[in-house]
Amino acid sequence: MVQEEKDRVVNTDRKIEEQSYKREPHERDESPDGQGVRPRGIMKQAAEDLEQGLVDTDARATPGASEAVNPAPDATGQANPQPDRHRDMRDHDSTIPDGGQNR
Repeated sequence: MVQEEKDRVVNTDRKIEEQSYKREPHERDESPDGQGVRPRGIMKQAAEDLEQGLVDTDARATPGASEAVNPAPDATGQANPQPDRHRDMRDHDSTIPDGGQNR
């Protein structure tokens, strides 16, 4: 008769360096220290836009999405582009474009 092995239990709250075994990719993704600590530029820009009173058009008609954040008292209603927008404003992971041969 075949005995089944007991499932491995992974404590994702524990730091990755403190464990004696390697984690699977999905286990690393669930770990707080497996994430990047710097916020992405697109998220900083979205927060700034909401503070300025701009409507989040990417919410696609989600009820109450634009009321979730109250605009600042001195909000101008104008976007303030982030200085690092040329690199961090991508909403997906990709390499930095090299411009190609024809550019």
